[in-house]
Amino acid sequence: MDLRCDVNVYETNKPVSLYLLQAEGNNSTLRPLYYPPVNRETVKEDQLRCGEHSDYGSITLLFSTSEGLQVQRRSGEFMDVPYVPGTVLINIADIMQRWTADRFVSVSLAFFVMPDDEALITCCDGSNKYPPVTGADHFAERLTGLY
Repeated sequence: MDLRCDVNVYETNKPVSLYLLQAEGNNSTLRPLYYPPVNRETVKEDQLRCGEHSDYGSITLLFSTSEGLQVQRRSGEFMDVPYVPGTVLINIADIMQRWTADRFVSVSLAFFVMPDDEALITCCDGSNKYPPVTGADHFAERLTGLY
């Protein structure tokens, strides 16, 4: 898999190619971690659950099932990250910080993965719950609903 991103950076209009993932030669890791909920009444003041750290890759995808994550603001103070059921939290990690010369340190990042415009989207289970639509038509329909 080769994920290539051509982006205009810092309003210079100079395209920069970033090779984020390749079929081999990287250390991408899927690591199932489970942090059970903690009863806040039993936690001691200044008690750490998982030591303060930054993620060392480029991005981290967190599929959370409960609250508990904290992030450090630029001011140095920690804040709770709101838990939103059914969402994926994307953290900027150390490599992304280096790639962007600290432009992205602790910000929200959204990467919307879309099918090719001409791809025909049908229900994977073979049902007709939703009518077939191309990727481009689906995107256009959704934008029309927003504006």
